[in-house]
Amino acid sequence: MAGIIRDEARHDPSRGFVGGYEMETLSLGLPFMAAFLNPGRWGRSFTTALDRYDHMAGLWIVGEDMPREENRITLRKDEKDEHGMPIADVHFDDHPNDTAMRDQCLQPRPGFVRHLRRDQDVPDAPYPSTHNLGTNRMSEMAADGVVNKHGQTHDIKNLFVSDGSQLTTGGAENPTLTIVSLAIRQSDYIAAQMSAKSI
Repeated sequence: MAGIIRDEARHDPSRGFVGGYEMETLSLGLPFMAAFLNPGRWGRSFTTALDRYDHMAGLWIVGEDMPREENRITLRKDEKDEHGMPIADVHFDDHPNDTAMRDQCLQPRPGFVRHLRRDQDVPDAPYPSTHNLGTNRMSEMAADGVVNKHGQTHDIKNLFVSDGSQLTTGGAENPTLTIVSLAIRQSDYIAAQMSAKSI
């Protein structure tokens, strides 16, 4: 990212949604443009935008999706892959808060754009990419989630989860460093438990 603007990262429910978002300025090279500018798009307007990539600046808006119980990964019983394994079915719907935040953040900002010399805006649909989190939520009690604070499942003592599925929420940022931190803490815990012959 060339820069991050955090003016809208504050929590201000008077805007019609909870939480906030940040704006990330991007240096748009041709491979990036081709991959991210409305995937699957074609035609004159798309190729014109690609032709002018070296005169464009990008602005990526990053916020947090609210968790929804209906969002889940299940296995299809009637479809299998080439190895005979059930195919995963990822289901995701926006939370109303997500839609309200997106609608607000796409509004023109005179205080921001007046400093730009621009002759064209190229808006894009939300990119269909997420950090899939929360399917094995961390919780104190088994009734509220799948794993404890060490990523150890409530139901099976020697089964541990070490990925982003244990996060209850992702915030607006990339979760990699949080996942790594939790894995390091988990490793120390597993080593101590194994030394004590508890697992």
